Amino acid sequence: MDNANNIAKRKQGRPPKSPEEQAAIRNRIIDVAKELFLNDGFEQVSVRKIAAKVGCTPRTLYYYFENKRSLLHFIWVDIFAQLADYADEHIPSNLSPKEIIKASLQAYVSYWLEHPDRFRVIFSIEDLNSTPDQDQDASRIVLESRFFQRLFTAVETCCQQNMFTEDNHELVGHMLMCSVQGIVNNVLTIKQIPWSPVDQLLNLQLDGLLSGLAQH
Repeated sequence: MDNANNIAKRKQGRPPKSPEEQAAIRNRIIDVAKELFLNDGFEQVSVRKIAAKVGCTPRTLYYYFENKRSLLHFIWVDIFAQLADYADEHIPSNLSPKEIIKASLQAYVSYWLEHPDRFRVIFSIEDLNSTPDQDQDASRIVLESRFFQRLFTAVETCCQQNMFTEDNHELVGHMLMCSVQGIVNNVLTIKQIPWSPVDQLLNLQLDGLLSGLAQH
């Protein structure tokens, strides 16, 4: 009889966790993974290391996330939300569309330079195991963030109002982003060069680009 009861208990197992408990575990895993990625680098952090710090087994972690790479989805969402909040604090209200563009790009550069660890998590991960779906998902997170929505809306307004000679707002937005991304990347990764002050570099670049777009 006792043996039958033990078998029944093993079959029953632990009671299922409530949605709130599952959400708490999921958020704990995300928080720990972000901390480890920022401090140690994505490549140096294993699923086993994340699970150990969370206090669960790797099997439990895999129950919530397909792999380490899938955790980046949630970390990207969090970091780009912080970028948007930072921009909100640094972009004055009642600016013209062209002024919004310049202020947004200035805030973008400042944010990454103030948080180089977050820059590495977002832009310095070389994971050859990422899938096309994961790459598309990462692209969606970036372009649908509040920061990029505001920037590209301002660019589109300038194109629609014929402030720029180019009417393809996506092309203009991508060009501007590639330009400022170069400054951030060079300043953070090529430290052997004594770069000119970033604010001077950025103002010269943006004034030149925006003036060039407005030329007729």
